[in-house]
Amino acid sequence: MSLKYCPKCGNKLEPDAIVCQGCGADLRTRMGNPGYIYEQQTISSGVIKKEGVEYADFFPRLIALLIDGIIIGIISSSLSWVFFVPWIPFNIFDPFGGMWSVSFPFNWLIGFLYSWGMETYNEGRTVGKIALGLRTVDEKTFQPTTSKNYAINNLLKPSGLIILDFIIGIIKNSGDPNRRVRIMQNVSETVVIKT
Repeated sequence: MSLKYCPKCGNKLEPDAIVCQGCGADLRTRMGNPGYIYEQQTISSGVIKKEGVEYADFFPRLIALLIDGIIIGIISSSLSWVFFVPWIPFNIFDPFGGMWSVSFPFNWLIGFLYSWGMETYNEGRTVGKIALGLRTVDEKTFQPTTSKNYAINNLLKPSGLIILDFIIGIIKNSGDPNRRVRIMQNVSETVVIKT
């Protein structure tokens, strides 16, 4: 029995394909494994939805984001104290003595690396998402997505631009059956589901 959709990227496959044309995934090891056959997907409201998948609500996602924000704050504050301490005569991380000028990019980098790294290497889960039973996954396959998509999804999270991300996302996704609330989820083709 051949696969209809790629289990990695969700791309529609040619009959008896052994390699996905979309992402290059080797399909030979997954042929005949019913766990990878996506014929069981149903179409409701024009959106492909796998049976049993439940999209996450807004407030649990917000609480997970706040938990992750606290963790990022603790990490970046600790590292800022080490790298930006005023008692070092010449600090290579702050050569002009204006800690605020480099601390924003530094804090953004710490937040981005935390969010991207946790989601990429922990099947779409950060500490906040683990605490609330959530995962960020590919919108088509409901499996962990690519490292690139996790990076795109987390570009604005550690900055003040997340407010703009929410505002545009809520306006664009009003009535979205996938319950997306951030525009970067549309760009990265990801959704947040309950586990």
